This record gives sequence, C-alpha cells and structure tokens, in this order.
Amino acid sequence: MGRRNRPRSDGSRAPRARRTRKPEPTPEEMAALEKLTDGLPEELRAFRDRGWLSAKRRFYLERALRHRTRSLVVVLHGVHDPHNQAAVMRSCEALGVQEIEIVAEAGEPFRPSGRVTQNAHRWLDLASRADFATAAAGLRRRGLRLMAADPGGTPLAEVDFTRPTALVFGNESRGLPSAVQAACDGSFSIPMYGLSQSLNVSVAAGVVLHQAIEQRRRSWGGPGDLGEEERDELRRRFYLQAARGKVPDDLRRQLASRPVTAR
Repeated sequence: MGRRNRPRSDGSRAPRARRTRKPEPTPEEMAALEKLTDGLPEELRAFRDRGWLSAKRRFYLERALRHRTRSLVVVLHGVHDPHNQAAVMRSCEALGVQEIEIVAEAGEPFRPSGRVTQNAHRWLDLASRADFATAAAGLRRRGLRLMAADPGGTPLAEVDFTRPTALVFGNESRGLPSAVQAACDGSFSIPMYGLSQSLNVSVAAGVVLHQAIEQRRRSWGGPGDLGEEERDELRRRFYLQAARGKVPDDLRRQLASRPVTAR
C-alpha cells in the first residue's frame, strides 16, 4: 500500500493534498503577454504560434521570470533530510531564488523528496560543492557576501539584505560548524518568543528568504534583478521544460545549444 494511501490510526483516510489554484490573469495582463511574445525571437514565438504552450502557461512562466534573482543564493551545508532538502527548494522556487548550492563535506546524500518539491527542482539551478571553501570562493568572486544562520546572530529585521547575499544554513541537529561560521561575513538569527527556541531548517529558510527577498525587491524598485541576457537564457530553458515532448528535436537542440550565461 502506498504511503499516501495508508489509513490514519482511527481507520480513516487522509485527504489527498491539492495544489493551490493560481490566480487568473486579467485581460490587461494577457494583452501585455501577447505584446511581449510578439517581440520574442521566432523560435520562442513558436511556443505560442504552434500551440506548444497555452497562454496561461506562458503567463505564469513569464511572471516567474520577472521575479527571478541570482543575487540572493541559498547554501545548504550538511542538510541531509530529504523532506527538508525538498522544502527549501520549494521555498526558493516559490519566492524567486534561482540558485541553491549544496555542500556535503561529510558525504551526506542530496536526495530531495519529489513528493515535497512538487516539481520545484525542474526550475532551479543546483550546484554541488565538495567543501565550503570552494562554495565560498565562487560566491565571493560574484560579489556575494556570506551570512550564516546562527542563534546568536544579528536579529533578522536588523540585517541589510540590499547587498547581494548568500544565506548559509546548516545541519538539522548540529547547525553550522564553527569553522564555517567563522568563514562567513556575518550571521543572522530569527527572534523567537515562545517556549520553543528553534525552527525546522526548512521553515527557518522560508522565513529568512521572505524577509530577504522583499527587502531586496524594495531596493531594486522592481520584482527581479536578472539582466536581459540572463532572463532570455532562463526563458529558453523554462519554455523547453514546460513543453516537454511537444517541441521538435531540431528546435530543441537549437534552443539548448545557445550559450548559457556564465555564473
């Protein structure tokens, strides 16, 4: 018997989870979508003109692209629970964070639960690093500072997230090693006022990400901060992913062969 079909202790069946319905786009939003599509290269207009993607699907893809950022990155250090891994990925995708770096210095497997991600992994960039030093060096080369999750860190509301930032989260029970904390540029904490004084790592990541991304959006004055080249590269990937099985092989190869923005 599948896990989701197991009865409760009282013999009743647990209801199946349902996905939240997306809000319907307005006529004005749909008109703006068609205007944008008219200006795309011919191979991307084909997703509309040949019916590979519906108007609503294209609308939600474009909305996600507008809200994407690469200047806020999540680093998971030693997070080994598949549900936690998946929940962090889902929060990142939902809030517009494009990149996650996974550091598994002790060889912890990264096998996020597909039931929990709800396909969020299809839209994210995941990078595995053998050690934290390698991850930190690459992020700093891109101009990101590293902020560690630490119960004794700066209260979240007092942290300046207007700067490009990598948020570093540690193992569910041990947190971050002292050496990793010392290698970061600062730390943050989530003030708690109840009898419980800790949060699950995936919940903590969601709380911090929401605070950080909204602060960054206010500093941008817009929903996302990708340049045109970065957005175009992601658009090709998103369209191809969303229209799997419908796009002819020659066009798929043509779109997939375009240069990827260096990161």
